[in-house]
Amino acid sequence: MTLVLGVDGGGRKTHAVVADESGALVGAGEAGTSNWEVVGADGASGAVRTAVGAALEAAGVGVGGLTATVFGLAGLDWPTDARRLDAVAEAAAPGVLRRIVNDAFLALRAGTSESWGVAVIAGTGTIAVGRDPVGTEFRTVGEGRAFGDFGDEFDVSELAVRAAADQYTGRGPATMLTEMLCERLGEPTVGALLEHLARSDPSLRQPALQNLTPMVLAATEAGDLVARTVLERIGQALGEAAGVVARRLDLTNLPVEVVLAGGLFRTPNRYLLDELELGVRRTAPRAEIRHLTAPPVVGAALMALEVAQEPITSNASARVRDEVTAHFWGVRAS
Repeated sequence: MTLVLGVDGGGRKTHAVVADESGALVGAGEAGTSNWEVVGADGASGAVRTAVGAALEAAGVGVGGLTATVFGLAGLDWPTDARRLDAVAEAAAPGVLRRIVNDAFLALRAGTSESWGVAVIAGTGTIAVGRDPVGTEFRTVGEGRAFGDFGDEFDVSELAVRAAADQYTGRGPATMLTEMLCERLGEPTVGALLEHLARSDPSLRQPALQNLTPMVLAATEAGDLVARTVLERIGQALGEAAGVVARRLDLTNLPVEVVLAGGLFRTPNRYLLDELELGVRRTAPRAEIRHLTAPPVVGAALMALEVAQEPITSNASARVRDEVTAHFWGVRAS
C-alpha cells in the first residue's frame, strides 16, 4: 500500500492528511497558523508538526510508512524561504521523499480537473499562480500592491475608506459606505472618522478595518454604486493577474481552468466576478472560471501521489476530494 502525506500550512490554519493510492483518507490533523512570517520559523514548525502528528496518529502509521509528502506552505516566496521551510518539512516528516511549494499551488491542484491551469487566491493577500500541461510553473510576486499584486481583502477595505474620504472632500459621490464605516468605528461624523484614522491609524491596520469586504458586499447588494465600483475594480485587477499568468505560460489559446480561492470569493458577487471573467478572457478567451469547492490540502494529497509516481484515476481524485472535504468542511465536494 502507498501512503502519502499532504500538508496545507496557511495564514489561518494548518491541515494535514494521509491518503492511500485509491484516494481514501486514512488520517487527518489540524493546527493553527504555520505562516512563518506571522509566527516565526519555530511557530511554523510547531504547528506543522502538530497537524502531521495528529494525521499520522489517526492513520495508525509512523513517518516510516509514508512514500512521499508535499508541503504547501504560506510564506514560501524566495529561495531563502525554501531553505528555511525545508527544515520545517524535515522536522515533521524526516527522511521522506518530499516537495515543498507555496500554498497557492495547492488551491490550483485541488480546484482543477487536471494538474494544470491558473489559480487566483484573494484573501489576507493575493497571488496568481499557474502550471502548464508539461509542468512549467509561474506565479506573481504575491507581496502586495507595491509589487503588482492588488485585490485582497485589505485592498477592498482601503478603497472603502477612500470612498468615504472622497465623499467628504467632494472628490466622489455620496455612498452608504460612509455611514457604515462611522457606525463600525463608533464615530459620529465622517470628519471625526477621518480624523481618528489619520491620527491613530493612517496605515489602516487596525482589526476593525482589516476586512471590510462583507460591508462592501452588503452595500453593493443594497444598490450602492460606489461599493459596486469598488468590487468591479478589484475584479478587474484579479482578472488581469490571471491573464498575466496565462500569457507567461502560453495558455492563452487553451481551455484553461481558472480557480478562484480565498476569503474574497466566499460570498460570490456578480460585479466582482463579471469583471474578473472579462479580464481573464481578454487574454485567454477559452478560459473557464471555477470556484474552489474543496480544502486546498486536497491538492497537497494529489501532488504527493504524483511525487510517489502513483497513477491518479478519476475515481481516486474524486474520492480524496469527497472524503477530505467531508472531514474538514462537513460537506461533499461539488
